[in-house]
Amino acid sequence: MSSTKSATWARGGLTAVPLAVAYGAVPLGTAIMRGLLGDFADLPIYIPWLLLAGLGTLAALRGKGGSTPFGVKFLFQGMLFLLLCTGLMVYAADITAALSPLLPYLHESAPAVILLFCLLWAGTFGLPDRADFQRFGALLSLVCIIDFAVEVFAYQTVPTVRWIGNADVLSGLLVVALCASLKPGGNQGGCHEPDQGKAAWRAMILIALLTCLSRTGLFAAAWAVLCFGRGKARYRLLYALTCAVLIFVSFLLPPTASDAIRYADYWLWVESLRLFSENSALLLTGLPVTDPLPLAFPPGMSAIWQAATGQSPLFGAYLPQVPSFWLRLTLGWGMLAPVGLLTVVFILLFRRLTRMGAGLVAGLFAQGMTTPLLYDPATAAAITFGFLLALSVPRERSAAAPEAVAPAPPVEAGSTDEWNLRPL
Repeated sequence: MSSTKSATWARGGLTAVPLAVAYGAVPLGTAIMRGLLGDFADLPIYIPWLLLAGLGTLAALRGKGGSTPFGVKFLFQGMLFLLLCTGLMVYAADITAALSPLLPYLHESAPAVILLFCLLWAGTFGLPDRADFQRFGALLSLVCIIDFAVEVFAYQTVPTVRWIGNADVLSGLLVVALCASLKPGGNQGGCHEPDQGKAAWRAMILIALLTCLSRTGLFAAAWAVLCFGRGKARYRLLYALTCAVLIFVSFLLPPTASDAIRYADYWLWVESLRLFSENSALLLTGLPVTDPLPLAFPPGMSAIWQAATGQSPLFGAYLPQVPSFWLRLTLGWGMLAPVGLLTVVFILLFRRLTRMGAGLVAGLFAQGMTTPLLYDPATAAAITFGFLLALSVPRERSAAAPEAVAPAPPVEAGSTDEWNLRPL
């Protein structure tokens, strides 16, 4: 039996709300925004999470998990909180102007902010379980499958940027749900962890990953299913081969306007490698986060950059416009940041090696090549909660289901067992 002790994540009514936002509210909100404002309109990525942080603060004022009944103290604290929010809204322009020199640093510190948010949420309302990930993953899968069918019918091809969001980002969320669906096995530290979720949810997640046609998402899904998936080896191999075929097919599809994002990403990788080869000191120091990247746009790249970012290349390229998480992290903070992050992740993983944790590491590495990953609040929250769940030691079997203690047999009259043998 493992002797490792874990933190107790007590569940509450708001435990899985961040997953509902990441897997449901954000994709559907993006579809509504693009339906109203055009195909390339995006939902402000931080607004849902600021609202969620406000909801969590109000619930925490009532007590852990919002279990304390309403009272005068809560009303007073709630009014102070709403007054603070009103003041921030009224003076937002002045506050933003005063903090403008720090805003680039705040943007580049977004992964640390999301990590802190997830830790605070889990400590206050509890940690989502495997069933929560699979439930909301199935919901997003249904939306992805419907969106795929409609867009193929409308455009006769599969665009990179869908009505509900970027296909690579959507597949990242589904990969996290897939890792949560992996069956707990004998390498779970000798502790009891229930096999949660339903077969229908897992099937929908596997199908939706195929419809996203994300190359990195298909690679991560194939690796997780082939190495750690459920079922017989030949079925897992068949799914992995299907993912490989779809990766090849994705290069043969007719290009769309949204494919400019991928071309811009490839160009940024090539130019960044050239930049590091010319000045290797940048690998240690990184680039100033407030300045444009020292990249020269070739004539053929200007139109692609305009289509990918919606901004003229005359203004230059900045770190928030870099799609790849690993490239952005290296450009902003140097090689020590990604190396340090991977070192910490692997140390934690090998302290408690699980199928879910190994799958998440593969997804983190692969998805970070083409998506913002931890710079996107929805994906960052899903991955952070997933890692916290994978690294949390479940309750021991005796603690989870204590065995009933048999009643003591009755003592016969006159037996010596009833004598009081305590010392005088």
